[in-house]
Amino acid sequence: MVSARILAGLTILVLAQALPLQPKNGVQSGPGFTAIQSGSYFVEFHSEPAGPNCDTEHAAFTEQAKAAGIAMNTRNTFKRLFNGVSIDLPNTHYLEQIASLPMVKRTWPMQMRTRSVAIPSSNVAPNLLFAHQFTGVEKAHAELGLDGSGIKVGVIDTGVDYMHPDLGGCWKTPGCPFQYGSDFVGNGYDSGTTPRPRPGPDPRDTCDGHGTHVTGIIAAHGSKVRGVAPGVTLGIYRIFGCPGNGTGQAADDVILKALEAAHEDRMDVINMSFGGGSGWSEDPLSVAASRLVSDGIVMVASTGNAGANGLYTSGSPGLGVGVINVASFENWMITSLSIDVVGSKNNVSIVHSSPGNSKIRFMFEAPTRVVAPVDGSGSIEGCATYTESFAGQVLLIKRGGCTFVEKAAFAQSAGAVGVMVYNYESELMSPTSAGSNVTIPLVVIKSDDGQAILSELNFGRVTITATNRTMSAPNPAGGQISHFSSWGPDPELYLSPAVGAPGGNIFSTFPLALGGYTSLSGTSMASPYVAGMAALILQAKAKRISVDEVRRLILESARPVIDTNSTALLSPLRQGSGLANIWDSIASLATIDPPQLSLNYTELSAQSSPDSDSDFGSAGIAGLDNAATVKHSGEPTLARPAVQWPGQTVRVLTLRNTSPTNFLTCTMTNLPAAAVSSFMANGSFTATPRTWPEVNSTAAVARDTQPQAFVEGPALPIRVAPGASQRISVRIIAPSGLSQSDKWFYSGYLRFNLLWDDQVGTAQSLHVPYMGFLGDYTKLDVLSSPDEGLPFVSLRGSSDALVEDDHVLIDAAHRLSVHYRLEHPTRLLKMQLVDEANVPQGYLPYGYMEYLGRNYQSSSSHYSNSTINGTLYHDTDLTKPFATAPGTYRVRIDALRPLRNPGDPDSYQTWTSPKFILDSVSLVKNATADKLEVGDSVNYGEY
Repeated sequence: MVSARILAGLTILVLAQALPLQPKNGVQSGPGFTAIQSGSYFVEFHSEPAGPNCDTEHAAFTEQAKAAGIAMNTRNTFKRLFNGVSIDLPNTHYLEQIASLPMVKRTWPMQMRTRSVAIPSSNVAPNLLFAHQFTGVEKAHAELGLDGSGIKVGVIDTGVDYMHPDLGGCWKTPGCPFQYGSDFVGNGYDSGTTPRPRPGPDPRDTCDGHGTHVTGIIAAHGSKVRGVAPGVTLGIYRIFGCPGNGTGQAADDVILKALEAAHEDRMDVINMSFGGGSGWSEDPLSVAASRLVSDGIVMVASTGNAGANGLYTSGSPGLGVGVINVASFENWMITSLSIDVVGSKNNVSIVHSSPGNSKIRFMFEAPTRVVAPVDGSGSIEGCATYTESFAGQVLLIKRGGCTFVEKAAFAQSAGAVGVMVYNYESELMSPTSAGSNVTIPLVVIKSDDGQAILSELNFGRVTITATNRTMSAPNPAGGQISHFSSWGPDPELYLSPAVGAPGGNIFSTFPLALGGYTSLSGTSMASPYVAGMAALILQAKAKRISVDEVRRLILESARPVIDTNSTALLSPLRQGSGLANIWDSIASLATIDPPQLSLNYTELSAQSSPDSDSDFGSAGIAGLDNAATVKHSGEPTLARPAVQWPGQTVRVLTLRNTSPTNFLTCTMTNLPAAAVSSFMANGSFTATPRTWPEVNSTAAVARDTQPQAFVEGPALPIRVAPGASQRISVRIIAPSGLSQSDKWFYSGYLRFNLLWDDQVGTAQSLHVPYMGFLGDYTKLDVLSSPDEGLPFVSLRGSSDALVEDDHVLIDAAHRLSVHYRLEHPTRLLKMQLVDEANVPQGYLPYGYMEYLGRNYQSSSSHYSNSTINGTLYHDTDLTKPFATAPGTYRVRIDALRPLRNPGDPDSYQTWTSPKFILDSVSLVKNATADKLEVGDSVNYGEY
């Protein structure tokens, strides 16, 4: 069941980071990868998509816009998933006229999305088979004969090299796996620099490779690569142009057009290995994906590669209702091109990632010197200009601090001929260093290998050679979560990701022009793995199964893994239900609903629990209410009900025995998982989540520091007849031995141990993850602690904060910047000028923003800003500007706390700046359109 709130109408909610006019209900930013296509907009009409009034509204809009003299270009028309159009406007003043037309419900700026840039390697022995051994795929192929035949899978991506022999070498001919799809953009398309699509005749991928790699994971059927479901019928919908055209992004209307085409082609499964957006389920493509789920299509998406930035980094469209968003686990074998390292004391061969630009290979046939210098700022991260020349040398640089493009550019400026970036941990990842001015290769190597080269440099000269020689090596992190895989929860405290699959170091198909095969890493690789699994389930069940049932089988049969940073299981905020196993999914003779439990929050008090000798406070959520609105496939919405017992919650799950002939007996075991927090014991923020229990702790783990769970009824063991269902009440008790001030997310897994009374004694375990917040989630601060020095107001271009009673003027050369940092996502952020009596005088440019993601830790995204330029706005739509009068003012920032009511003034965290005096204000021409740069999070000002 899908939330009526979400699906009442497809509302396009997008960012407005670089636009003078902003939608009242628009998503304004996102976690890590959002951008806006300037001058392009969605226009949404009032009627429901696919309704009887769609055609009438479209005709009326065209007629009335023409009569009003509105100059616009209609990009696309939508009636299936969204009722409206996408347009280009030469001037933003037309937007107010459009918004006033009677059939127009909302206007939204055009958001852009990114994919992980795919990079080639070379022809090597397959390693996808290693993943198949550990996920049940090999067994499903061999013993059940499953290959996905009869199932249609859509791939929304960069296209596919359909001439690849492992993919069929054909396009829409009889017997060809590729029977559906189109090119929506053409080779030269880039939504940031070349935003006008010029589609080609078909979606062949000869220049990028990401989509070809993804398609191979799903459906390759060759001697080198065999996909998860090699017998499926494929629809390929190309939404990205060739890399190197600019930003490497695709606009939302292009993606929506592709989704509508996949829907019209009646795909059974759709894979979306791309990211961006707000990190909210209200994001436009999340909502579109939710509608497709409600129409019976299994939607699978990557959860994101922002794991280094900590909690709340899961991206859209994976947060859509009912969408299976997939985390990445490391493959058990690394297959890659190699680097031969020659030092004064030791020689060694190491593996490396695919290079950061598919057109610039990491090849050094002659010995080339390696150095590991500090940059101009004294850092080994290579994020600043170097003060000396490194002509003809390869630089060894530590990962972090800036983008791979920036590292390569600074190294190139110093004369370097290549870059090796050593990772945080002993795993590889696929970098992106394609930039218009970068001409040298960049690769990532494992942390241990980087440290070994650094040690060798202490003894003297080090050289490398790098050719086409490949090597395979066991992956020490095999079967563990990938370092880059993003964290949940979503901002509304729902569990994310849904499940995990192999995505680190996956060897698959690649365009023939780019080498034919390569190894890549990313949740982009894990998502198609699960899409292939969904196809196998649909084949095994002859498609007589609902979308929710497919999702449930995949999630409940997954196997949670141990946290390498703790002594407990890895938090479901990182791995979801665990590593997916298709054999267990198909062989399952039982299901449990719901498959995941989001417990909301508990507020501790001195009230005692009758079931424990610890003290707990009021429970944050009650048991399952059948009348509750359902958001995530069976989970009730997070409402705050009457208290049942202090610090506890009772959830009712439904166990169904799908065996037609045999009784099952059920017991339950509680498996606590690691608690995680974004805050250290001293209250400081940490991007790498703190865990409990700690991995190196020798102290015994106290029972009260871990959650407890037990079955309240019926009495164990529970016996369920063939084809029958049984409701089971489970009481979950929050840990009382952890401090509320540390802001812990506690979690665990309910393991249901099932045994059937057949002759062989069939047994299976199903896992249901649960997660909650320890304390009152609604009281969390959104803005950073004052100890971090934010927020503050400064002269534009200066880092010196204004102090009380500073005198300033506003003109073309002088403006003020308001700097702030969000350590938690917020539903609404308001920035206003207030007078001495704290009475609001007007909104700043970009001063009313909704559905914001939190800031990340890199130098480009550590904080955000707005501009004081002499223009204020009367309205929250920011369409009614007026000039700021000279006078005495403060800046007030109001950030809505989690799950709070926007209409309640007490629901906000408020910061007020020191008082300053505007002596004079000269309106800046086009001041309302000050460009705000987009970095890793929200509204980065130009300096």
